Amino acid sequence: MAPAPPPSSPTGVRSQATKRLTGLLDVRSFFSEGQGVSSPKRLVREAAARGYDAIALADYLSVGGAVELQQNAREAGIRALIGASVPLDTGNGVFEVALLCASRQGYQNLNELITLCRYGGQEAIAMPQLAELAGDLHLLTGGRRGFPTRLLAARRPGKLRELLLKLQEALAGRVHVQLYFDHHPWDRKRATHLRRLAHELELLAVAAPQVRYADVLDYPLYDALVCAREGIDVNTPHASRPQTRVNHLRTPEEWAAVLPFQDALGNTAELCARLEFDLQPEHMIPPRVHVPEGHTPDSYLRELCLQGLPRYYQGEQARQARELLDKELRIIHEQRFPELFLACREVVDYCDRHGILSSARGSAASSITCRLLGISKIDPLKHNLLFERFLFQGQKSAPDIDIDISSERRDEVLAWMERRYGGEAGAWCEAMVSNRITYRTPLALQDLGRAVGLPPLLRNRVSKALGRDYRRLAPRKLRRADEQLTEVLGEAPVKETLYRVLERMESGHFRHFAPHSGGVVLSERPLSWYSPQYRSANGIRALQFDKDDVEWLGLIKLDILSLRALSALEEAVEEVWRCNGVRLDVWNLPDEEAVWDMICDGDTMTLFQIESPGQMGLSTTLKPRNMQELADQEALHRPGPIQSGSKRPYVARKLGREEPEFAHEALIPILGKTYGVLVYQEQVVRIAHQIAGMDWPEADRFRKKVQKYDDEESQELRESFVAGVLRTLPDATLEQAEKIFALCASFVGFGFAESHSASFAHITYATAWLLLHYPAEWFAV
Repeated sequence: MAPAPPPSSPTGVRSQATKRLTGLLDVRSFFSEGQGVSSPKRLVREAAARGYDAIALADYLSVGGAVELQQNAREAGIRALIGASVPLDTGNGVFEVALLCASRQGYQNLNELITLCRYGGQEAIAMPQLAELAGDLHLLTGGRRGFPTRLLAARRPGKLRELLLKLQEALAGRVHVQLYFDHHPWDRKRATHLRRLAHELELLAVAAPQVRYADVLDYPLYDALVCAREGIDVNTPHASRPQTRVNHLRTPEEWAAVLPFQDALGNTAELCARLEFDLQPEHMIPPRVHVPEGHTPDSYLRELCLQGLPRYYQGEQARQARELLDKELRIIHEQRFPELFLACREVVDYCDRHGILSSARGSAASSITCRLLGISKIDPLKHNLLFERFLFQGQKSAPDIDIDISSERRDEVLAWMERRYGGEAGAWCEAMVSNRITYRTPLALQDLGRAVGLPPLLRNRVSKALGRDYRRLAPRKLRRADEQLTEVLGEAPVKETLYRVLERMESGHFRHFAPHSGGVVLSERPLSWYSPQYRSANGIRALQFDKDDVEWLGLIKLDILSLRALSALEEAVEEVWRCNGVRLDVWNLPDEEAVWDMICDGDTMTLFQIESPGQMGLSTTLKPRNMQELADQEALHRPGPIQSGSKRPYVARKLGREEPEFAHEALIPILGKTYGVLVYQEQVVRIAHQIAGMDWPEADRFRKKVQKYDDEESQELRESFVAGVLRTLPDATLEQAEKIFALCASFVGFGFAESHSASFAHITYATAWLLLHYPAEWFAV
């Protein structure tokens, strides 16, 4: 865009005249950690409802809301623009400026600038750094914290002019003088002066009001969050606190009325049109792996699996394994995931070479590909595990591969991964994903309670008074616990203030990011292409996105988890070798009746997964004699089977007190080995696929929905399922179809995948075997 001519000219308005503001360039969400209140989703919906064409997030040192912004903007039909506010060291002070991205390359440059502060530990970005990474970035000079406002207030117009020219040189025509209006004294005069200065210096002025919350009623929450960030309460004056209530999403006409500069309004519309780009790739981005010359990732994966086949299978089993392998490799190729499996193999190979115990858990154990690569220690043929619980044709997301590592040596593995995939100066592609830490009621009481004036003693007493019944309430529903709060606060006005503040807090209100417990992202590109990086308190490098956002961005994640039981096994094996000269392979220990006798007697203290009183009782009652029965026992003691009532009938039927019951004989192949009782996630998927006629993607979606089953939203799910059963099983009655649905619908909460339970059962048996044969070495760890 060329600069607009001075307004005194008859043709002084270069851009098309408009009486409304068409786009918002300076919006902050709750990803600004206290400098904004609303979610990107709400901001997009409110902006679309008010008639805006575009909305740009400019959160402080964060692009954490970018994925949510673009997802919801697509649905709302408006442009989603990405940017961030950053502190800039100009040599005359540190000021906030907003940087907006014009392309994916500009987005990468912005991420690298944010990383300098978040990971590099800089207080502000230096001018040479900005000049170096300015490509495809547009700079807004900032609102009330920007250098034009602060330098004019300090009566330094010469420095302001000098700095604008310096930035214009660095950003080559992409500096925009921001005009805003907060109903403060001198706001109109300042905006008029800045517009005139922009014309004199041949810069563009843009109308960019500061939006910090979606609705005017959100002002008390915004003020309280600012106070919480500054460590003060609402009775304490502070320069950072808002002075007026106008920083909400007003209508385009209302903003145009207070910023009645036709050229600036038009320039805003033009700039919005130039800043749109899509973050989501067409397909998942594979990690960078080593593939020998002459091989593709697919051919190398096939060769490694065929090399492993004779080690695990012979005769008829080898034929069955080869058929299953061919099927899996075809789907892996179609879904473009061979590099993921090769990367996992590199991790477990490193562990094997260095004597570190590792094992896949979760749905990955159902894959014969994982078995042949050594990633999983479980035989999916022996346990009849369902590969489609792990990966199926048409799956939109990457399969979950969770690898348990000896807890004592997990950091060693992560350090190797950083060296292996990190590249020069960490430019290549290894970091942890993040968890979104959101406000739950106890945390909200501490942060916002302090802001509204509650002393620490009372905040703690209120939290304690909530008890189990109300601690899980969303903060906005705290009024439901009025009786408990009244016991502590009586009818003090602060109680009502606290309610009014928390009632404006959205569900899932973001507080901060924290590194995920094990999710490691691997990519063939530098991670700055996708996200800034930050350093956690314990030095971990992490991204500004959680696992769902990372997946949407096309990145592949491995879960490298620590397991204390593997560490104990590893140390015990070392002690056995040191004391007795015996080398043990914990994944191939002999199946001995004496070990099962010990478990059946309830002698399970120190044993993995079955040492709790509840599991100890199940051991003496169910008396497992093989891996399948042990896996069932461990899976029964989980919220899903407990809440669905599976535990009691399973015990009664296994002990012969009741006969197994099946709503239809077609369920026998699926539920027969668990006595007609629903115990595993795979059983839900098999029922949805084989009984209700769903394809694998639909069956997996059904499993996820039914785990969060809600009577208020059940009718459509029920009708679709029942209709599917009646189509698939012509001899089934409506009553039978309803019973089958009720069986699945009762499986709410967390339940094990059968492959996960089988993996854990093998570790349980290994700990029991060592306890029986080498008790001194076992107890020594």
